[in-house]
Amino acid sequence: MKFAEYDYRDVQGADGCSAMDGVWDAHWRGRQGLKGDLSDEPLWPTIREHLRTPGRLLEAGCGTGQWVQFLGGLGHDAVGIDYAPSGLEVGRAHNPSLNLIQADFRSLPFDDGSFDYVVSFGAVEHDIEGPEDALREFHRVLKPDGKLMCSVPCLNLYRTIGYPLLAIRKWLKCRTMLRRLRGKTAPFVFYEYIWSPKGYQTILSQCGFNVLAMHGYGNVLKSRPTQLLDAIAARVWPLSSAHMMMAICEKGQIA
Repeated sequence: MKFAEYDYRDVQGADGCSAMDGVWDAHWRGRQGLKGDLSDEPLWPTIREHLRTPGRLLEAGCGTGQWVQFLGGLGHDAVGIDYAPSGLEVGRAHNPSLNLIQADFRSLPFDDGSFDYVVSFGAVEHDIEGPEDALREFHRVLKPDGKLMCSVPCLNLYRTIGYPLLAIRKWLKCRTMLRRLRGKTAPFVFYEYIWSPKGYQTILSQCGFNVLAMHGYGNVLKSRPTQLLDAIAARVWPLSSAHMMMAICEKGQIA
């Protein structure tokens, strides 16, 4: 099960970029510096134990390269790729030694079996064609015993309950007249997919990965009372309130 999320976006590409490529290039432009210590980031506990042994590591969709820098500091031979040049420029300006490459993660410029690890944090969901092409490329460049750590938005319990309202909201936002009344001039375009845990695991399996574990991070519930109630719900609904879900996978055979 999945839900396609749309948003108001200025999708005018620049310098030969396609529409959404231009959006991501604008997203990173003008930023400065990289956060040094990422051990307090919510996603770090979901992958920390699986990255204890240093190896050759690829981050696909690295943005400014802050995770490339952090993981390189832990002993990994880390490489980052991203399609948006502005993010890479931020990383290079801060740390010229970072190995950052402009590339499309659906067509990676690496030989088969090049990496011990591939990590990707909240990136593959933004392809309107789906994540399969990227995941198959991740599979190709991993060594036979390599691991993938890839996170996407989670269609959790509360998003599932609100699914009809999400669908109605999306339909209303698509109405041109309503957009004008709200003063919105940017088009209402695809932004990302949100998957149920089972749906995401099915895609990973079809792309040749054996899912070892699924971990949630980031809580969609903000108030203390709702979080206490969720502690009960989580006993019967894994990832009940997770904003993102991290799949820990080993390389298997493509179906």
